[in-house]
Amino acid sequence: MIKVKKRKILLLPGDGIGPEVIGEVKKIINWFNDKKLLDFEIDEDLAGGCSYEKHGTPITDEVFYKALESEVVMLGAVGGPKWDNLDFSKKPERALLKLRKELKLFANLRPAICFEQLVDASTLKPEIVSGLDIMIVRELTGGIYFGEPRGIKPIDNGERKGINTHTYTTSEITRVARVAFDLAKKDLIKLLHVKNLM
Repeated sequence: MIKVKKRKILLLPGDGIGPEVIGEVKKIINWFNDKKLLDFEIDEDLAGGCSYEKHGTPITDEVFYKALESEVVMLGAVGGPKWDNLDFSKKPERALLKLRKELKLFANLRPAICFEQLVDASTLKPEIVSGLDIMIVRELTGGIYFGEPRGIKPIDNGERKGINTHTYTTSEITRVARVAFDLAKKDLIKLLHVKNLM
């Protein structure tokens, strides 16, 4: 049997449904480890609202540095109504945004697939969703997330004005477009290969 290199996975269950989802992920990882198909070293820690409750911050420096040293970081979910009134810098979502920015996770891949068994469960007509298999590629570290200036300031007549800048550089657009085009190219090659086999 080939010896598989041990790889570090950091699990951050977070809030809401996150712990339940990550609990199932952990079962899958352990199954692969038990079968000696993979060799993952699992570490688990806090991020989001649960981290704020314990440490007063959505992600500690210690957890952040663990993320930098891990091959894989799996985040369940962060946030919820319990933390809606926190200062923006303390909100659970700040953990997610910090990880995205510092780990350079600029492309979010959102597959949309409708399995044949679920066609009739859709609110859309079967001829529209049948065979649906698309990938939405979304940019995560530019635009409204990290644009400056931002904030709320008082103006005349006791009103306030909110500012949130939406900004992208050429390189931010190019790198996410490259991810999308590379994925499309792979799908096209796969499709052509299947057609040639028919």
